[in-house]
Amino acid sequence: MPLALVIALALPGSALASAFFKGPVNGGANNAGVEFRAKIKHDHPRKVLEFRWFNVAVPPSCAVSFEGTHFEMRVNDRRKFHGRYKVPNANYVAIVHGKFKHHNEKASGTIELKGNFIGGCSNADTGSLPWKAKRAGSG
Repeated sequence: MPLALVIALALPGSALASAFFKGPVNGGANNAGVEFRAKIKHDHPRKVLEFRWFNVAVPPSCAVSFEGTHFEMRVNDRRKFHGRYKVPNANYVAIVHGKFKHHNEKASGTIELKGNFIGGCSNADTGSLPWKAKRAGSG
């Protein structure tokens, strides 16, 4: 066991890292966007952590944000991820699809929100909205 600890401590910092991503939803209309962290091990994203969205327009006249921390998704060997999340203390679900690109410097995908939203938008569905995100510090 002590040998395993020595080996783990000897691994370079880039072997296991966390990266922050942020970008617009639906072209940034209404300042809508997504943000999340990605757990990256040996230059391969393994998990999307704390996926959040903000100012996403919900027809006919609502907008919604999620600032929680528990929406996580595993990333497969093709750098793709997807998930369905029942938002706590709300009556709607989020459906997210995404893929990492450009050596894990960018990600893109879709988000769809379905359900009842504050502001009177009942049985609403945003449809599949495109999002793009860049890794913090990348060009």
